[in-house]
Amino acid sequence: MIILYLILMKGAILYKYNEPLIIEDNIQIDEPKVGETKIRIEATGLCHSDVNVFEGKTPVPPPVIAGHEIAGVIEEVGNNVTDFKPGDRVISAFIHPCGKCKNCITGKENLCEVFAKNRLNGTLLDGTTRLHFKDGTPIRAFLGGGFAEYAMVPYTALTKVPEDLDLRKVAVLGCAGLTAYGAVNSAKIEPGETVAVIGVGGVGLSVIQMLKIAGAGRIIAVGTRKWKLEKALELGASDVVNSKETDVVRAVKNITGGGPDVVIEVAGTTETVKMSLDMVRIGGKVVLVGLPPTTAEIPIRIASIVRGGIKIIGDYGGRPRVDMPRLIELVKLGKYDPTALVTGKFRLEEINEAVKLLEQGEAIRSLIIPN
Repeated sequence: MIILYLILMKGAILYKYNEPLIIEDNIQIDEPKVGETKIRIEATGLCHSDVNVFEGKTPVPPPVIAGHEIAGVIEEVGNNVTDFKPGDRVISAFIHPCGKCKNCITGKENLCEVFAKNRLNGTLLDGTTRLHFKDGTPIRAFLGGGFAEYAMVPYTALTKVPEDLDLRKVAVLGCAGLTAYGAVNSAKIEPGETVAVIGVGGVGLSVIQMLKIAGAGRIIAVGTRKWKLEKALELGASDVVNSKETDVVRAVKNITGGGPDVVIEVAGTTETVKMSLDMVRIGGKVVLVGLPPTTAEIPIRIASIVRGGIKIIGDYGGRPRVDMPRLIELVKLGKYDPTALVTGKFRLEEINEAVKLLEQGEAIRSLIIPN
């Protein structure tokens, strides 16, 4: 006789766009399948990408659990998982590479084709979900579904965390850190180059720290909140420009003597993308990191791009299995401080309060603590 054990957990479910999340404690999580791991969550960072899901700008079909900056302890592993075992302390990247597609095997696992196909469906790599209600109704999980007590993710997204590092300290590496690392790596910064960073949230402040490590010269932070710009100065920016108080393009061109060599855009709005293209110097590079709503249309003056020899680079984060261990090493060496991004810690039941603060621009990264 086969005995099936029903595992129930608590999670914050989005039932309808633009409505508060509902905390449910009757969510069933199945056993991990081949290549998957079940993680008992210690903390999950709250990111603007999650808010985009809640608002329907990233239209993952409800009911869905979001949350993709996950840190926790492995509780169970599926077949063919040999690199990890129950009890391992891990962080999960927001990118879940399959490890088998052309991009994965050619060193571009951040652009995994299988992951890209399933990302907006809120499913795992096989196109299904491990979460459902007791009546069998499926629940989707966006990039891991970390706003819950447990999450199911492929082992290819995981990195072990040394015992001497607090899991809550490194949770935001899963998106803010990995995205920033990938952006600066794509920009191929040369020592002394001037760089403008548009957006000073979790990713932007991480980019500033990475630019300092890379040897950038002048680092200009552009944002709308005075207190966030002050934080940017603390973390390595040489200059700040408040876009609510001045003509940003003119100000940045004056500071740099004609425009920065590189602009890294992380705010993800039509205005900031246009701003980045208008301010970069002739022959410069623009790295686009921020994600506008899927329906956004951004006009680009092609003639100016061509005549100016401007390089536009789209970047979707670092490589989980290659770059995340390097990020952890930067944290251990004190070169990158993820705790500088955390402005609050909230119980799972308080998640709507944390979402409100982020929407109002009064938070950088909040940690959601399930237990």
